[in-house]
Amino acid sequence: MITGPPVRQDILEHNRPAMPEHLVGLWTPSVGIRLQKEISNDEQDTEAPRTPVKDEAEVVTPLPDDIVERISQLQLREVQPSKELPKEEFPKPAALLADNSNKTLLLLSPLSQMHVFSRKWVAKRYLASIVERPQRLNSSAVGIAAAITLAGAEGYLLESSVATVDLEECPHVMKVHGKRWPSRLKSLCRSAPNKLNENKLEVPEGWNSGDIYLSEGTVTALEGVVAAVETAVDRVFDDTYGSVRRCFVSIRPPGHHSHPCTPSGFCLINNVHVGIQYAAAKYGLTHAIILDFDLHHGDGSQDICWKLSGLEEHNDEFYTDEENSQQEGKLEWPTNTAGPKIGYFSLHDINSFPTEVGYATAEQIKNASTCVIAHDLCIWNVHMEPYSTPKEFDELYTNRYSELFERAKQFLRVAQTRAPISDGKKEFKAGVFLSAGFDGSEFEDKGMQRHGVHVPTSFYSRFTRDAVTLANAFCDGRVISLLEGGYSDAAIASGVMSHLLGLQGHEWTNEYATSAVVRQLEKGCKPRWSAPKTAQANDNWIVEAIKLGRSFRRAGSSVPPSPPSSTTSTPNNQQVGSVISGTPAGRMVLRDRKSTPVYSHTQRATGTTSKSSSPLVGRKPPRDGPTTIDQHEQTPGIPKHRIMQREDGSWTIVEQMNNLNI
Repeated sequence: MITGPPVRQDILEHNRPAMPEHLVGLWTPSVGIRLQKEISNDEQDTEAPRTPVKDEAEVVTPLPDDIVERISQLQLREVQPSKELPKEEFPKPAALLADNSNKTLLLLSPLSQMHVFSRKWVAKRYLASIVERPQRLNSSAVGIAAAITLAGAEGYLLESSVATVDLEECPHVMKVHGKRWPSRLKSLCRSAPNKLNENKLEVPEGWNSGDIYLSEGTVTALEGVVAAVETAVDRVFDDTYGSVRRCFVSIRPPGHHSHPCTPSGFCLINNVHVGIQYAAAKYGLTHAIILDFDLHHGDGSQDICWKLSGLEEHNDEFYTDEENSQQEGKLEWPTNTAGPKIGYFSLHDINSFPTEVGYATAEQIKNASTCVIAHDLCIWNVHMEPYSTPKEFDELYTNRYSELFERAKQFLRVAQTRAPISDGKKEFKAGVFLSAGFDGSEFEDKGMQRHGVHVPTSFYSRFTRDAVTLANAFCDGRVISLLEGGYSDAAIASGVMSHLLGLQGHEWTNEYATSAVVRQLEKGCKPRWSAPKTAQANDNWIVEAIKLGRSFRRAGSSVPPSPPSSTTSTPNNQQVGSVISGTPAGRMVLRDRKSTPVYSHTQRATGTTSKSSSPLVGRKPPRDGPTTIDQHEQTPGIPKHRIMQREDGSWTIVEQMNNLNI
């Protein structure tokens, strides 16, 4: 059993030493203790069997010096829980002296791992099909580390947020979801343990129980997500942090399917809309662009745009007539006629959830195909199409997919022109928000690609660079990216790597994501990974990236277990049928497949690289800079970091990556 790092007594007494024994800059001790009590560290890999890629070499060759820069310094900063404040008062983040305008902030959310599937009475075969799981954050961490390794640590900042925000007291959550949904959600989570212990579904009748699950830790996860989103907004919109303009937030559960009062497709609250409302309340954001490149249409995000515009009467889909009769007075729905104007732009597969072939309603298909720019509202949907060659995909991107950016420019250009002038300045302040889903990746499981559409890994870098260009033109460079979908380790790790390279404007080469490279990154996401034993195989950038990514997990939190096996009592047949189907008859859920989920990489388009024949794969970054590490005894499984604490409380790694030993 692998355990997290021990918590030192002197840290608990708030007497943190200048040179700690192991990496503590990513974790708050009090939270670490609570998680170690509540969550088992048993890392069992219960995933479905994987089909290996046959024709790739195991040993990779080193990267040239002019492509990968030396990992020199990686800044780690701990975000502490904030004090309780009145609803409309906000704290100012601590100032950093350095100019960070050319860096991208990478924000981790360890509390997101507390949202765990806990129906212990279902079959193991069913457990293997649960794709929305805590391990997504581990895959994201490997992708983050791969981007740092390739682009150089000097281009990134790293923080870990363990703060929480009370959903019932959060004004920007209520602005999006109304006053009653947060309370209802917390109540259901509090009652979940008793229902689960009685072998009953913990979600109400009518919910898509095949997608949505709740646990005692779900509230903590959600409140941690809101706090992490707030932190991202603070860092990007408040210049006292050092003019950071780009941020990627690794969180779960995702949010773009969440309607105001209706959970859907793994999503319980709409993270991107909560962030927009927070930015409007605290920093005067007047216009926001949501660019959604998840495989699935963000029906919740689009619906909230309509609701907040005031153009459409709110028609709640959650409360039953009986529940409505128990509410005091008329239900209050969020409106935003005086708030920020929001444009929603989505690239998605029209044949996948929530517009699944044979299951979608006419209303869902219409919504996922809407294109309108009027009345201070902009919604534009583009459908993904299959391609056969890289040239065909390039034409698709140029002629169809890039239309999203042209429409976003149109929306912002008109808004900027019409903005009122106050004290000699235009009242126009905009930001770009990305709903970053990686389930459209060429490396995603075949179940997610059952309709034959996907994108090459290079797409994420290209799309992101275009988003940054848009932000530079209209939004003072402000870009906040929130993790949405992505379910296989290969898709998430490679997609996040490409996405973060795009945020930094790093030039993409297809050699970064050959099947051989991605297969190694995928292995590094597994619970029981160990570095290759041979010197040649161990001496490459991929192994170093995996070590770095796993160090984020080791320092940041204990990993929740995979969903428990069916070792206790068995529920009645009606309960089993409800769980296995996942939803009332005739409805499709996001995780549904048409065959048993067996892994294999998708077939690449004709003409793309599929073998590890490239001379770029696996070369070692140049060795320069400090090489010493602390020689004191380390806890097993913890990287041998030598770190220094700055006056502002941040931590800096000053050793070589190849001295990491996990």
